[in-house]
Amino acid sequence: MAATPEQVKEVMRNYIKAWSEGDRALLLSLFAEDATWEDPVGSPPFHGLEGIARFWDFGHQAGAQELNPELVQLIACGNEGILRFIMRVRLPAENKGLDLHAVDHFVINDQGKIQKARAFWDEGCLEVPAGMEMLVPDMGDMYEQ
Repeated sequence: MAATPEQVKEVMRNYIKAWSEGDRALLLSLFAEDATWEDPVGSPPFHGLEGIARFWDFGHQAGAQELNPELVQLIACGNEGILRFIMRVRLPAENKGLDLHAVDHFVINDQGKIQKARAFWDEGCLEVPAGMEMLVPDMGDMYEQ
C-alpha cells in the first residue's frame, strides 16, 4: 500500500529530528536499503545505506561540526514530499559556518522508507553567519572513501 501524505510528513519530521539530534541510526532507518540520495542534484548520487552513511559521516566529521536544521515547510502529495529547511552548519573551533537554504524532495516506498532523496540547492542558497568566516567543505571528500 502506498504511503499516505501524513506518513510522508512523519518521515520528513524524523529526517529533521535525526539531523537535530545527531542520530545516525534514526537517519539510516528512514531509508530503503537500495535508496539513492543526490545532494545536491547533479552531483553523483549515494547508493544504498552504505552510501547514505558515508554522506552522514562526512557531515559530522568526527563531531567537530555542529549541524542544526531549521524546518521551514513540509509539503506532501501522495507518496512524495518536499522539505524546505535551513541547515545551520558551524565549526566553532575555527569560527566558521554556513547557513544552507535547501529544498529536499523525497519519494517514499510502500514500506514507508525513503526510496529516493534529492536535495536542491546551489551557491545562491548559502549565507555566512554573522561574525563568522565561510565554511567551505570539500565535497569531494564524500566520494573518496
